[in-house]
Amino acid sequence: MRLQPVFRDLTSGSRLLTLVLVILLCGILSLSFSYLLSVLIWGKSVLEGSGDPDMMNLGFMRLTQMLNQVGFFLLPPFVFALLSERYPLLFLGFYKPGFTHIIAALLLLLAAGPLTGYLTEWNERLILPPQLSGLEEWMRTSEDTASKLTNRLLNDTGTSALIVNILMIGVLPSLGEELLFRSALIGLFRKVFHGVHLPVIISAFLFSALHLQFFGFLPRFMLGLLFGYLYVWSGSIWVPIVAHFLNNTIVVVASFLFNQGISSIPAEEMGSASSGTGVVFSAIALLFLMFWVYYTRKNATISGGIQDDL
Repeated sequence: MRLQPVFRDLTSGSRLLTLVLVILLCGILSLSFSYLLSVLIWGKSVLEGSGDPDMMNLGFMRLTQMLNQVGFFLLPPFVFALLSERYPLLFLGFYKPGFTHIIAALLLLLAAGPLTGYLTEWNERLILPPQLSGLEEWMRTSEDTASKLTNRLLNDTGTSALIVNILMIGVLPSLGEELLFRSALIGLFRKVFHGVHLPVIISAFLFSALHLQFFGFLPRFMLGLLFGYLYVWSGSIWVPIVAHFLNNTIVVVASFLFNQGISSIPAEEMGSASSGTGVVFSAIALLFLMFWVYYTRKNATISGGIQDDL
C-alpha cells in the first residue's frame, strides 16, 4: 500500500516554502559533510586558504563543489517530490524523451554559440550608475572570484582531472540544476500561473541570478529559457539535461584540448561569431529550432498532471 505524501495538501505558497527549507537543510548538511570529510583527508590546514581560489587545495575545491552540487541542487528535488507528490518521478519529468527532441536539444546548443557569445560580451560591459559603484565593485569581485575558481579547475591538464571535471561541471550540474530549476520550480509555478511562459521565465531568472555571476546574467538567462521550453514542450526532463550537459562539457573538453596544445581555440571563443551576421543567423536558427520543438511537442501531462498548454 502506497503512503500518502506528507505535504500533498499544502497550498502552493507553502509548498514553495517547503522546497526552500529542504534546499537549505540539504545544503547545510552537504556543506558540513564536505568540510568534515576534507579535514579528515587533508587535515585542518586545508581550510586556511578556503577564501582564496588561488590558495585553495584542488582536491578540497573539487570535493566541496561536487558535494554542494548534490546537496543544494540534486537531492532537494527528490526529497521535495517524495514529501509532496503522489508520483514523485512523474512530477520531476522522468518521461522517456523523444528522439526528435534530443536532436533538437543538441542542435540548439550548437546554434546558440554566437548569440551567447554576443550577450556575454555585451553583459560584461555593464556599468552601473555612480551611486551604485559599491554594488558594482562587489559584483565584479564576485565575478572575478568565480572566474579564478573555474580557471583553476579547468587548467589542470591531467586525464584524471578531465574525467573529474566532466563529472563535476558536466554531469552533476546538468542533473541537479535541471531537476531543481526546471522540474521542481516550473512544476510548482505551473500550479500557480496559467500557461507555461511565466513559470519558464521565473525559473530562468532564478537559474541565472542564483549563480551570482552578474556579468554573465544575460547569456545564462537565455540558456535558462531554452532549457525551460525544452522541458515543457518535450515533456521530459532528460531533454534539457542533455542540452545542459552538452553546454557545460563542451567548455571542459575545449579547455582541456587548449591546455594540452591540441587546439588553438580557447574555450571562451568556442562557437562565438566575430560578425553581426553570425549573431543574426544564430538567433534565427534558435527561433526555428524552438518552433520545431513546439510543433512536435507532446500533449501528455507533465509536472504532476498539468496539461501542456500555451
